[in-house]
Amino acid sequence: MSGCHGDATSLLGYLCLLVHCMFVVYTMTELPIFRPNEFFWENHWDGKEQKWEAYARAVRQIMIEAGNFEESENTMEDKIEYKNLVRKSMKSKNK
Repeated sequence: MSGCHGDATSLLGYLCLLVHCMFVVYTMTELPIFRPNEFFWENHWDGKEQKWEAYARAVRQIMIEAGNFEESENTMEDKIEYKNLVRKSMKSKNK
């Protein structure tokens, strides 16, 4: 943590973050490198989508299963739109 990176704006804020970090436990799962091969393309690509989309879909599914995450149908565009709405809302509150 570094104050110059915006993690803390004061000594008190920095100390709170520092103390908080002592009680956090992280679990990291390292997955093997996934390189698509002919079997992948024959069995997991329907030819309707671009190859990078099939690859991204497969990697996403692997991460969901390995991390025990809940799958969301939201797209990146949905997330950007939501972020912009929140920013507009915050700006109108600050006026």
